[in-house]
Parts: sequence; structure tokens; C-alpha cells
Amino acid sequence: MNPLKQVSISRRLRAVASAAVLSCAGTLGCYTYVPSQASYLQPGREVAIDINDLGRVNLSTQIGAEVARVAGILQQQTGTDYAIRVNELTYLNGRTAMWSGESLVIRQDYVRGVFEKKVSPGKTAAAVIASAGVVGGAIAAHTLITGGSGNSDGKPEPPPQTGYRGHP
Repeated sequence: MNPLKQVSISRRLRAVASAAVLSCAGTLGCYTYVPSQASYLQPGREVAIDINDLGRVNLSTQIGAEVARVAGILQQQTGTDYAIRVNELTYLNGRTAMWSGESLVIRQDYVRGVFEKKVSPGKTAAAVIASAGVVGGAIAAHTLITGGSGNSDGKPEPPPQTGYRGHP
């Protein structure tokens, strides 16, 4: 194989691997919910609201029984309630149910706690390391399979021609 072609494949493989690490790290669990310190939250923020017993009883006809947490996008916060577009419910037993943005109004006296979605440095670092490990393993496997030549058919490269008119 032409050494320049091999370098080109190697650079292309590294570029693809780098892109994979960055995109995987950005989409994996890099976020966490942290208790909100703000008394007023801006609409459009991703929030999770822990529901108390009174809320579970009064919201059960709208969201079902035994809901521990409602997560979604805050539409509006007033002095008496939160209006959110629900993306996920978490039940007391830990199971979850995905929703597709249905609106729900939760009175403040139904709320045990409010959480904001924030970037988690620990989860981000773990996602980057895990992604890099996967990509590194793929590169190593590719190198072992192709013998480092970029040739995946298992046949060795023919020796270069030396001498005059193809004669050794």
C-alpha cells in the first residue's frame, strides 16, 4: 500500500474517532438535577418538581398515582403554581414514564422540592473517558484486523517491485 494512502487513512480514522468522542460525550448523561436556589425560575428552563403526598392525591387524575417527580420544561411560574410541559414522570418505585410535552399545572402546596437541570462535571468526564475507551478499542481492533495496513480482506500487501522492468 502506498505510505501516503496509509497516512490518509490513519488521519481520517483519527478524525472520525475524535468526532465520535465529542458527539458521544455531548449526548451521554452529562446533566443532573440540582436543588434550585432561585425563588423565581425563568420560563424555558428544564426543571424537575418533587411531588408531596397532597400533590400525589390531587394530581392522580391527571398524571396517575404514586408519582414522585415530574420533569419537563417550565412554561410559567406564578406565586401559586408552576406550569410545565411534562417530559418524564418518575414513580415512587423508581420507574419512569416518558411524556411528550403535555401541559400540567402544579400548585406550590403540592411541591416538596424544585430542581434545575445543570451540567454535571463528573458525569461529563465519565462520558468522555468512556467514549474515548470505546473509540480507542475500535481503532485497536481495526489495526489488529488489518495489520495496520488499512486492508481488511486479510491478504498481505504484495512486496514492492524492485529492479529493472519488474524483475528482482
